[in-house]
Amino acid sequence: MLVTSIRLSKIMLFASSLIVFVVTCRGQTATTSASAIYAQQVVSETLAAHPELVGFEVAGIPPGETQCVTIASSEPKGIGEKCDKDEFGAMRTNKPFVEKEKENGREVYDVTVPIHDVDGRIIATAGLDFKPEPGQNATQVRERSQKIAREVESKIKSKEMLFQEKH
Repeated sequence: MLVTSIRLSKIMLFASSLIVFVVTCRGQTATTSASAIYAQQVVSETLAAHPELVGFEVAGIPPGETQCVTIASSEPKGIGEKCDKDEFGAMRTNKPFVEKEKENGREVYDVTVPIHDVDGRIIATAGLDFKPEPGQNATQVRERSQKIAREVESKIKSKEMLFQEKH
């Protein structure tokens, strides 16, 4: 029942993201929308593959920009938000930043993990939100996050790839 509920909520999230994408892109080229970039595809694929995630975003510095922002997200309204201590901490230390917090009235583990290119350079961060499971601790969540980050890294070979148009 829980798995069905999670899958249904992900389908609803995808549908709402698609509606936002269509409405946002009216009169714009596909390259101006975050939903049209590869990083957003990776967010969608990662959420579909990991039902334990209740949220996922990628943050980085877009080409031609100097400011770190959310470039892809399970919550479209978060795209374009400036990076905060979570992202900067993960980039500075090259280690996951883990905290337990309340989001939308529910307790979650919020983890920010650096994302590397094939040469080992940090090119972005992955922000993952997990609903805590009974007996689960921050170390277990950190390890799970790092495993998911490695999966993401295997799909993203370079910073430029994050911003490529989806096909």
